[in-house]
Amino acid sequence: TRSMYGAVYEWRLKDFKREKENVLKGCNYSSVLSTPDCKTLYAAGSDKKIKEFEEAPGSGTQITKEIDAGTNLTQICLLPNAKLMFAATESGALRTYKFPLTGEFQEMKTHNAAVTRLKMSWDEQLLVTAGEDGCVFVYDVRDKDAKAAARREQERLDWAAEVLVTRSELDERRTRMAELEQQVAELTMQTEYQLRLKDLHLQERVKELTEKFTAELEGDRQKFELLLQEKNEQEMEYEEKLKLAEERAQAQLAALDTQYQAKIMAEVERYQQLLQEKEALNERWDEQNSLLVESHERVIAELTEDYEAKLADEALKIEQLQQEKAELEREFEEIKRQLEEDADREIEELKEKYEGKLSAEKDASLRLKGENGIMRKKFNALQKDIEAQKEEIKNLFEQKRELYATIASLEKDIASLKREIRERDETIGDKERRIYDLKKKNQELEKFKFVLDYKIKELKKQIEPKEEEIAEMKEHIKSMDGELERYHKTNSGLDLLISNLKLKQAGLQAEVLTQRSGKSDAELALNRMQHDLQQVIPFIQEPKALKEKVKGLYQKYCGEATLAAEEDADLEREAARQREYLEKTVDSLKRKLAKDSELHRTDNLRIMQENTALIKEINELRREIKSLRGKVGAGSLSGTVGAALSSTRGGRGNSPLSAELAEGLRRELEMQRELISRLREDTAAKDARIRQLEGMVVPRPMSRERLPPMDGFGGVPAAPLSAGGVGSVSGKPESAGNGVSGGSVPGSRPGTSSLPGVPAANGSRPESRGNAGDG
Repeated sequence: TRSMYGAVYEWRLKDFKREKENVLKGCNYSSVLSTPDCKTLYAAGSDKKIKEFEEAPGSGTQITKEIDAGTNLTQICLLPNAKLMFAATESGALRTYKFPLTGEFQEMKTHNAAVTRLKMSWDEQLLVTAGEDGCVFVYDVRDKDAKAAARREQERLDWAAEVLVTRSELDERRTRMAELEQQVAELTMQTEYQLRLKDLHLQERVKELTEKFTAELEGDRQKFELLLQEKNEQEMEYEEKLKLAEERAQAQLAALDTQYQAKIMAEVERYQQLLQEKEALNERWDEQNSLLVESHERVIAELTEDYEAKLADEALKIEQLQQEKAELEREFEEIKRQLEEDADREIEELKEKYEGKLSAEKDASLRLKGENGIMRKKFNALQKDIEAQKEEIKNLFEQKRELYATIASLEKDIASLKREIRERDETIGDKERRIYDLKKKNQELEKFKFVLDYKIKELKKQIEPKEEEIAEMKEHIKSMDGELERYHKTNSGLDLLISNLKLKQAGLQAEVLTQRSGKSDAELALNRMQHDLQQVIPFIQEPKALKEKVKGLYQKYCGEATLAAEEDADLEREAARQREYLEKTVDSLKRKLAKDSELHRTDNLRIMQENTALIKEINELRREIKSLRGKVGAGSLSGTVGAALSSTRGGRGNSPLSAELAEGLRRELEMQRELISRLREDTAAKDARIRQLEGMVVPRPMSRERLPPMDGFGGVPAAPLSAGGVGSVSGKPESAGNGVSGGSVPGSRPGTSSLPGVPAANGSRPESRGNAGDG
């Protein structure tokens, strides 16, 4: 036996056990046979070779010879006299090989498919083949050697001439034969009758199937014509769409190129401006640092003698200052944490947005490649544009990594600021040593009281017009918000109108397609009718046949016309119903859109009101801080050291310690405000950079929900902030807390005093003494 997995087995028929085997992996055997002496095996397989197997002592059967057949052999057969071997091929041919095998063969083609079976008759006269084409062929096998054929005829025994049976047996056999002949005749008649009935039934069935298949063929032909027409229309439509897409892509590429060039130039100018501001800040910081060092050395020389005596009295003040410092540090940490969370959240949102856009671009490119695989060579330019866009996206990711790098540098700046805070904590101890010197300056501070009162009155007069201007700007902003809301409403109405027009256009296109299909159907019907009329013309001389043909034409075409008319009416009714349903759906969507827009408007108004309330609360807190500072300054003009220690937080003391404490607190608040303003400027710069990156990818979409920034909430100032780092709506460098730009009241920048007789808050002792003397 043979196996489809490349094995040939020999079995022992006595107990049906496998005795020998030969396995050749990778070759699927299709047929195997043995010689009459069972010593040699022959097998044909999928490697297009005939293999000869012989028994090898100690190792089973081995392949001794391989003959290349040139094609796959499906069956092989060997004559009993072992002179010829017949082989069948997968192409349907029959081959005759000489035995023993030398590779020579004769071939005869009979089947149209592969031969599946090959058998020889018992007398070696007939060869039978069966194939996958459903045919069976019988071959007459004749030996070309006439002498050998005559010898076999002589060796065959002759028939006996006598039949040795009794008369009674012969009569019984004759009667039995007569009965059997009669039964055969009856069965023949019965089978002929059944065959006639079956033929009639089959003829009727064939007729029905012929009519059915003819009708189906006609319908399929019509469908094919319609589909061919639709295919041509769709090809034209898709070609137009592809042309439009290519033109649109070229226009977008040119617009993006110009936009990116303009943005790069703006970034270069902004970088130069920031570089100049950085150099100015460095110079100012160096000057302040040198002044602080000089004043520190002088104060150390003056306060070294009295430090030990006043240490006990100053312990309480140190604890209070530490508590206030801890509160300020907590506020600073909270602000820093909020800023970091906002920056991380915005970066994550940008990342998700750009990843979604990237995946959408990839899906679109894959879909276009699948639809336009045949025309790929014509659109290489478009693919290059897509690759360029991918490169731009990679550049955007690189810019995002640069943003991460800037965030890391900002964290380093925060660490350096913490170090500065620690250094300033050390300076607090140095400032406390100045308390002794402040006692001597108590009389000088009394002289400053009158000057400060006068200046406070003038500053109040300057604040009032600023507040009125801020109120007018807020009213203007509200009116602009109302106009923006009206614009959004008009735009939404126009969008709905455009969608309705598009739906109507789609309906008209569908009607045009139905009219075209009806026209094509009518033309086909007309052609069929002309063809049928041409078939009727030969019967014009035969009235009866002509009448039957004309009647058949009337039944065939008039009935179809009425049906077609009914179907057209049904289609029109269905189209009207669908259009009515779509119009109702559009109306409901319009109502829903109006409700949603109203809800959004109310939400925006509520948020604006909350923002204004918060701004008022911030301004009130700043006024309270200002009044407390004034109280602290007034209380520091006349008092003793003991009263100052008991009323430091209430602002009712009269000692010079309160004045020094107030000055230290004011400077600490100024440093904190400067730090907050710098952080806000960095945050605003990052926001601008993020918006710039969004504009570099796609044009900014119209938003109905984004409002302009409110006073004190994320406004980007055009110049450094003066009082709490809070900018106005228009970006002017004015203080939102007290309305003073560049003044010398508490909260202004160090070293920017513009009032005569008022000391600059920069910690420089010589300048303070000179100003006091002028006062």
